[in-house]
Amino acid sequence: MPPRLLDQALSAAFQASLTSEEARPTRFRLLLTPMRELPEDGVPNHGVLRLPFDHSRPLHADELRRLAPAVPFETSLIGAHAEEEKLRIWGIAHSGPAWLAPTWGGRNLVPTWTHDPVVHVTGPGKLAVRCAGKLVGAIERGLLVDTTLDVFDSDWLAAMFAREREEVRAEHNALQARSASPTSVDPILVGRVGQQMLRRAIQLVRGARHGGMILVVNAGRESPSNGLDGLRLKYRFGQGEPSHRYRTLLLQILEAVAAASPKGSVGWADFASNESEHLEKLEQAVFELGRVIANLTAIDGAVVLDKRLGLLGFGAEVSAELPTPRRVWRALDREGREREPDDFENVGTRHRAAYRFVNDHPDGLAIVISQDGGVSFVANREHEVVFWEQSVSP
Repeated sequence: MPPRLLDQALSAAFQASLTSEEARPTRFRLLLTPMRELPEDGVPNHGVLRLPFDHSRPLHADELRRLAPAVPFETSLIGAHAEEEKLRIWGIAHSGPAWLAPTWGGRNLVPTWTHDPVVHVTGPGKLAVRCAGKLVGAIERGLLVDTTLDVFDSDWLAAMFAREREEVRAEHNALQARSASPTSVDPILVGRVGQQMLRRAIQLVRGARHGGMILVVNAGRESPSNGLDGLRLKYRFGQGEPSHRYRTLLLQILEAVAAASPKGSVGWADFASNESEHLEKLEQAVFELGRVIANLTAIDGAVVLDKRLGLLGFGAEVSAELPTPRRVWRALDREGREREPDDFENVGTRHRAAYRFVNDHPDGLAIVISQDGGVSFVANREHEVVFWEQSVSP
């Protein structure tokens, strides 16, 4: 696309981001691809359902503002193309949520048949530009960036769940021992499936705009209360298979990927490239668990998971009697090696509760989603409370 037309699209999108429609913030994706270049199969998540208007409309901020509520950010895009050296809106492209992977969780089904830009508008002054799913640039907190801080890619977060990953691999190996050709699984695959569920839950809470907090405790399944010191859990789940359904689904996913591969070991690439209907149903079941977690954040208090991502309960209150950390640190890089001190009082109630929780539970993790859509990960690193501001440009 010529730079002049891209400038036009970015200018209109930025102006639209500063508007609202009936008190709703303006959020949308702008697809800068001619309709004729989109696949015709009309299958959302894999292809796209093209819905052209009877005549094109001018691309400007007011038109984008008016269309945005009818074109949900998560599943559809506003389509635009060049006519007589100006951009015009040709209609709506319904893609399904898979195009938002991996930010939203799931295998990367972002189309590679076009390298035209897609402009993401997620809030006032918040823009990102992607081509074939890859970030080109974004505006975050008033700064132009070309990379994002993704805590899910950090080594420290992977290390926090290392024991649980090995438990899953051992359980999978025991099931595979009965097979004529046993297949092992890469620990990265085990970890990333759980990440996809958490990513989906986080994005759903962001979309609901009520905020929420997820606490992960180091609790054994046999005695889950051992990890709940300092927490008042208003609604507690029974510890049967339903509250630990994620483990069931994870083992079924690993079994399905292994069964489809002739190799002795399978990893994320094998999962991502497997197009079987059975595996897709299992993946959707994992996403539905993410939706359950997101729904539970709608009331006051935190959702509490164990490190196996089993549900312990919700409506949890972090005791005000837990000691307040001497100080908290803002991480400036993915691993938290570069930090700067931050004011403990310069945050809301959820963040202060998260700081007290990880200060008292050094093996725990807190994920705080603010009403404005910001996401913070809070952990105890070398006996210091550290938080990361997760990049959320989809």
